[in-house]
Amino acid sequence: MEALSSKVEELLLELQVHPVSSLHTTVQPLNLWVFTNYILFMAIAAVLTALVFVIASRRESLVPTGIANVAEAGVEFVRNLCVDVIGEKDGLKYFPFIGTLFFFILFNNIMGLIPGVKPGTGTISVTTALALIVWVVFVWVGFAKNGAYGYMKSLIPSGVREMNIFARIFLGGFIFLLEFVSTFLIRPVTMAVRLFANMYAGHIILGIFAAFVVIGIEGGLSLGLIPAGLSLFMQVIMYAFEVFVAGIQAYVFAILTAVYIGSSLHASEH
Repeated sequence: MEALSSKVEELLLELQVHPVSSLHTTVQPLNLWVFTNYILFMAIAAVLTALVFVIASRRESLVPTGIANVAEAGVEFVRNLCVDVIGEKDGLKYFPFIGTLFFFILFNNIMGLIPGVKPGTGTISVTTALALIVWVVFVWVGFAKNGAYGYMKSLIPSGVREMNIFARIFLGGFIFLLEFVSTFLIRPVTMAVRLFANMYAGHIILGIFAAFVVIGIEGGLSLGLIPAGLSLFMQVIMYAFEVFVAGIQAYVFAILTAVYIGSSLHASEH
């Protein structure tokens, strides 16, 4: 147990935000201008995302192959998602924004499966920034499309607005308060926490199984190599599962963005 506690402590230290210039050293207080390990790999993920699509776009035949085929399938998938959720016209309009979010998060998530890599989605500050960007966009869309009064009025269902004065004041006021908190506070918080928590939890689980493998090998026959072998097997299974989670979390973030933008666009119809 003492060995496991030591490994878990090392794992938690490794997953913390560190300045690039002092990795694997005592944690130093960070300020807004420090280039950290997570920012480094997030920048690499952004460059790789752009590079893949630049390479994929330079095709010489009408039938895509290799990277171009995969990239085109991904773009078509996100495009169809936007059209299905938002609508044909507006879906295509906001597809570049939603597609950028999807592929940026996907590349970060997949890079996080590489040992030693700290993706941007593995820290709450980055996921919060992404959620706030989405929040600004769908709130701006709501106000621009419906006006301030129309957008705020849409927080009360049309059925309630047609009730008697008592219901409009008390029931409508209660629903307005709930919808206001949900729209302007809960949505960005849940988007940020959901993405961060899923990716961070996956790193913790993979790290713990790796710790069991190391402890088993270091202990030899006295501890038993069977638990180490089982831990290694579980780690392989979890890696496969985390690849699935990496895609699912990018998809969830993208579809929530589409849903929120769509609801803002059609707020007057509520």
